[in-house]
Amino acid sequence: MKKTILLLMAVVISAGVVFAQDPQIPDFKNKPMLLKKDGSLGSLEKPTQEVKSKTKGFSYGASAVTFLNILGGHSPITIDPSEATFIIKMGDAEVDPEGYLYITKVIVAKDTRELELAQSASVGASMFGGGKGKSVQRDDIKCEFSKVAPGVYKFVPSTPLTPGTEWGIVLPGNVAFCFGTSGKAPKK
Repeated sequence: MKKTILLLMAVVISAGVVFAQDPQIPDFKNKPMLLKKDGSLGSLEKPTQEVKSKTKGFSYGASAVTFLNILGGHSPITIDPSEATFIIKMGDAEVDPEGYLYITKVIVAKDTRELELAQSASVGASMFGGGKGKSVQRDDIKCEFSKVAPGVYKFVPSTPLTPGTEWGIVLPGNVAFCFGTSGKAPKK
């Protein structure tokens, strides 16, 4: 009888360990990772990217737009929007992750992708008191964070990601880690 009870307790304890696995901790700081259902980690795309500027509009109504130009039309990393769970190990355990990173939609333009960073009035327009800089209207999504360990946070988008679209997790210094979502994009 004692052996049966001990065996039953061992099975219950081992089952609890298997089903209550903590997520892995990323090896590197400031590198968001995809957190899979089994607790393992998957890399996001760290694309070749450059900061560029262009002018939108004409004459006094023109504005300068600064954006990240990301090479490649689509990310090789595709995830199911319902499984968009990430983890990051912060460079400093005392940094608030809410003000540190954000998720935003990336616009596909032929063989590149664009992530708009800022928009302001052009020099000519501002010299004559004309144009005013418009604020950037990105599709930013706030995240919900939960602490896993000191300086390590699991995060999920607070609203569902749109299927069939490209996304970027943007860190300070305009560094983006990209991924796409599976499914069909809604028609415009």
